[in-house]
Amino acid sequence: MSVYPFWRKLLAPVGKWLFRLQIEGTENIPKQGPFILCSNHRSVLDPFFMAVAVPRTIRFMAKSELFEDHGRFARWLLYVFGAFPVRRDKGDAESVRTAVHILQDGGVVGIFPQGRCVFDNSSFQPKAGAVLVAAKAQAPILPACIFFKGRIRPFKRVVVRFGEVLSIQALDLADGSLRHVRGAAGRLAEKINGLLERN
Repeated sequence: MSVYPFWRKLLAPVGKWLFRLQIEGTENIPKQGPFILCSNHRSVLDPFFMAVAVPRTIRFMAKSELFEDHGRFARWLLYVFGAFPVRRDKGDAESVRTAVHILQDGGVVGIFPQGRCVFDNSSFQPKAGAVLVAAKAQAPILPACIFFKGRIRPFKRVVVRFGEVLSIQALDLADGSLRHVRGAAGRLAEKINGLLERN
């Protein structure tokens, strides 16, 4: 895991220059303790943008196809940078256990709850996975958004914006019931859509 902060420090200035990266709401990022970073998903570069913006190591949930379909080097690189696979739409219990373990150790887990890239700024509609992880780990969620117009390209302004942390109490996930999970997913959607609407 020591590779992550080294490369983050090295690449952050390049990222900020190449994509005119504008970061807002950094005062909302917890300096210590566990949290789940949840954002909309605009492009394959989103984990990089979040890594530049957040001064802590983020362990991203990444779709299993990235580990399986792109060769040994890509798989090795993903693991080196702390990503771990999740099988989408299959209730992957192993990935949930991994995320909960990271959070219980005081770490940060990155999840894009839409489950895929959405290549425009349409309304954020999350799946329930991130909220389920929050319920199991009793960890707060940091809502965030990534905004840019059209397709991603160099020298085009990208905005990364963070909202106020959603505590377990604010999410109302005390019993982890399906009704409460759906309600919490709705509250998360409201927060992230509110961040997107500031543009």
